[in-house]
Amino acid sequence: MSFVGRNIGVELGRRTILHGVDFSATAGQVTAIVGPNGSGKSTLLRALCGEVRCTGRVAINGRDTSQLKGWQLAGMRAVLPQAASLAFPFTVIEVIRLGLSAGVSVRRDHLPSRALEAVGLAGYGGRFYQELSGGEQQRVQLARVLTQVWEPVAHGAPRWLLLDEPVSSLDIGHQLMVMELMRDYAARGGGVIAVMHDLNLTAMFADAVTMVHRGEIAATGTPAKVLTDATLSRAYGCNLRVNCQPPQGGTWLLPHAATLRAG
Repeated sequence: MSFVGRNIGVELGRRTILHGVDFSATAGQVTAIVGPNGSGKSTLLRALCGEVRCTGRVAINGRDTSQLKGWQLAGMRAVLPQAASLAFPFTVIEVIRLGLSAGVSVRRDHLPSRALEAVGLAGYGGRFYQELSGGEQQRVQLARVLTQVWEPVAHGAPRWLLLDEPVSSLDIGHQLMVMELMRDYAARGGGVIAVMHDLNLTAMFADAVTMVHRGEIAATGTPAKVLTDATLSRAYGCNLRVNCQPPQGGTWLLPHAATLRAG
């Protein structure tokens, strides 16, 4: 089962953001979308989940999303936006319960507290959302998304988490916790597609990587295949070298020059 976009094009105003790109992610894996600022990463994710108008075709588990109703999509995939704001004083538990309003998770009232515990916020249910730090709010939104598609597989089909920069406001400990949540969800049969800025976390946790550069796909494949000196230096406009830590053998990245490249 897969999440596929074919010939995806997006224009915003007079600007072409995505130039007919192809994308695919496989259930059971964490797929990271990476690339420099303004490359089209978030736009690609928003096109895949239907938040921006696009050309081309998007399919979830072989089903064309244009033929699915909103409630059907809500039961198949949950979306964490890059930022979310609330104008009214909701409590944390009220925010998370919004995830219960979609499809098969309705009436499962025990899920919000379990989701809070999963993101390290047990006991926060009665607090007001606006009183939390930015990182805590981000984890509350993740708990809401998890509640919507709590079981990674439903009726024999994988469900999907679409996450836009899920660790951007978090300290390193909570970053690792969220990345482990993503990997666990995929290991249990679901699919995870995440826009990522941190290339080291991407190298550590992603099974597959899609690099976007100037609205096009620059590379796809495993982290070892995509995160190379040449591809990274070309995409990010600075000299980068991929290094391996001898004790663990894990891939990590180090900027060797803080100078911009011409062009």
